[in-house]
Amino acid sequence: MKTLLEQLIAIKSYSGEEKELRDFITLWLKEKKIKSFVQGDNLVVHLKGKDSRTAFVFNSHMDTVSAGDTKLWKTDPWKATREGDKMMGLGASDMKAGLAASLLTCAAFSKSVPPIDLWFTYVVREEQDGSGSLDFAKWFKKEGYVKKYKRIGGIFTEPTGLSEIEHGHRGNIFLWARTRGDSGHASRPKDIAIHSVKKMVKFADTLEKEIDKWAKEYRSKIFDTPSVGVFTSINAGVIAGKDRIEVESPNKFPANCSASFDIRTIPGFHEIALPRIKSLAKKMGVEVGLLFPVAPCGYTDPRDKLVQVVKRLVKKVKLTVAQGSADMGFLSDIGVKAIIFGPGEKRQSHMVNEYCYPDQVEKAAVLYKQIVEDRIS
Repeated sequence: MKTLLEQLIAIKSYSGEEKELRDFITLWLKEKKIKSFVQGDNLVVHLKGKDSRTAFVFNSHMDTVSAGDTKLWKTDPWKATREGDKMMGLGASDMKAGLAASLLTCAAFSKSVPPIDLWFTYVVREEQDGSGSLDFAKWFKKEGYVKKYKRIGGIFTEPTGLSEIEHGHRGNIFLWARTRGDSGHASRPKDIAIHSVKKMVKFADTLEKEIDKWAKEYRSKIFDTPSVGVFTSINAGVIAGKDRIEVESPNKFPANCSASFDIRTIPGFHEIALPRIKSLAKKMGVEVGLLFPVAPCGYTDPRDKLVQVVKRLVKKVKLTVAQGSADMGFLSDIGVKAIIFGPGEKRQSHMVNEYCYPDQVEKAAVLYKQIVEDRIS
């Protein structure tokens, strides 16, 4: 197990650059006589079970965020380094630990016919836009599997320290907006009837107020209220240089201003958010569109059998929901009752000197097998 985790950490797999890791996993599975196939840019294993009416999906992403400035790391980010009971390396917690646990679970179930159909999915671009999981969900539904199975459960092996069951997460809309105005010489400001930047600021202020108002209609005892991250980026003729900020033309009013917004949604509000934002933008003469596909909310009722099984198997486990976004929503959308539950430390995600506890990986693999077997009993 430790060797596998070390090998996974050693392979650089930034979002969009997962092929080398996918090839490694393919060979690792092949050595254990496990057949896999490429679906889009993802890698998938399908183990047919005794009961073909029920399925369980394990979802693990292969990509990591950037290591950033490697000088800030104590060790080489792509060399797994032991430090006491920890293992340090890029993606150690998010989520090479969960990836290793999934592979070990797959290998364990492959030794005999599993009790139900099992799907192990190793997806791309989770850290970027979730398009790997979205692509699998679309394929899974198109191929008729959603209709075929009477029950589908799932686990996303994201880090929760095996101490939390995340049974939901907020949705996400990355929005771009563009305003157009008059261009002219900065020495004649009175000639500018429509100022593109001021128009953008007005839209941002209005959007923030409207979302606060809409959020009151969709209160939740579980989720934080919907929110909007204003001006996550903005461009109005300003260029970010390596060591300084440059302006395209400091004596000119920009004819266009573009900005991005990060809107976090909850069930109920998610479905009405984009239409209302588009309506508001149209009234204010602002162009809007999506930077990435909309990431839906994920949610599984805490009374669901899967949640109850994990609660029974893991003592003192907490039920939580994530206020950020995750890939679980893409499977929630097609009827999969899933949870987020895996080895690794959530707070270590995207951190310099990221680490995990390797002992959790083996423990997770044992638990995953028990969860599948207990869930159908």
